[in-house]
Amino acid sequence: MRKPEFDLLLRLARTMPDEDRANAIIRDGVDWQAFLDLAAKHRVRSLVYTSLLNVCWDRVPGTIQSECEDAYQSITGRNLFVAGELFRIAAAFRAAELPLVSLKGPALAQMAYGDFTLREFGDLDLLVRVGDFPEAAEVLKQLGYNPSLEINSGLAIEFLCHQGECTFNSSFEGPEIDLHWRVAARHTALSIEADYFWPRFRPVQIAGEAVLSFVPQDLPIYLASQGGQDQWGDLRRVCDLAEFVRRHEDLDWVELIEATRSLHGLRVLLLGLQLARELLGAESPPAVTECIREDTALPRLAAQAVKKLEGHNPPGAVRQFVFQFDAKERWQDKLALVVGRLTNRTASDAKWIILPRPLWGLYTVLRPLRMFGKLFRKGMGQPDNRTRIA
Repeated sequence: MRKPEFDLLLRLARTMPDEDRANAIIRDGVDWQAFLDLAAKHRVRSLVYTSLLNVCWDRVPGTIQSECEDAYQSITGRNLFVAGELFRIAAAFRAAELPLVSLKGPALAQMAYGDFTLREFGDLDLLVRVGDFPEAAEVLKQLGYNPSLEINSGLAIEFLCHQGECTFNSSFEGPEIDLHWRVAARHTALSIEADYFWPRFRPVQIAGEAVLSFVPQDLPIYLASQGGQDQWGDLRRVCDLAEFVRRHEDLDWVELIEATRSLHGLRVLLLGLQLARELLGAESPPAVTECIREDTALPRLAAQAVKKLEGHNPPGAVRQFVFQFDAKERWQDKLALVVGRLTNRTASDAKWIILPRPLWGLYTVLRPLRMFGKLFRKGMGQPDNRTRIA
């Protein structure tokens, strides 16, 4: 049985809150501070605040009202600042004649919610063509953003090829930027090559500014890739999909299902849609419902996701891998997942030790040692040092 605070969160983390059920839960008694802590943990405070205002504001204790208002104003201010940074960065890339795509943040919020202040975000995920990465990195440096690794761009792309991203931190109070040349990491439940989307990216209007992002027909595939990577254990990602479903009733779901099936990731999308319906009341069309009913693995995966959402299933590398494995439908994809995880190189490996390129295969053996060293340094309170890839 769900805790009343989590149940209330599910009723209010929507643009169309479940008013009757929310009021019934409040009438039976709620630990309001625990409820707010849950909303903060799942990063859905803006949605919850607007729903409380519309549904039961007069029943919320005064101290909780103040905390909600402060959080909403802080999040809105941060969102506006991050959106402004996105516009500034996009203008610099246009001046340099470099295509730039906004993957998440303000663009995703605008498309899914119709209001980019309703989704809590604090960083930017930006996509460039792989051949443009060195120039893109220079543009970001000129804007005050520096890579978390001191890198030679060409070698970094090869080293981080599985992840397909590099993090940039600001020299001021700007957002963290993940600069991608891949849309999703390889060897996850739903991994997509960026070339699939590049011809289809279109401008999205955000507060009068246009930035490149997904067309509506493609966005659920991207949302599924991100949700699947997190085991659908992040309520904000389920909210993203639920709100998108509500706003885009005219979507061609048959085409979307076939496209996702061709990418060998239909199970991940169906799982997200099942959670959006069961937890947040976002009804899927009949074509989706039929596919969900036919996949007998979904109830077990959905139960695992709900446990993680409720905090009963803490994150862990092994548990995450098992989820990704189960989410694959074909045996060859399961095998590729295993091989990929064994040969994967990450930025954390680079921070630990840089091997000559011919020896990169040894990271398969060295990774457990790196993880032990990471735990040891954490216990001793010692920070990791940045390493240069030369």
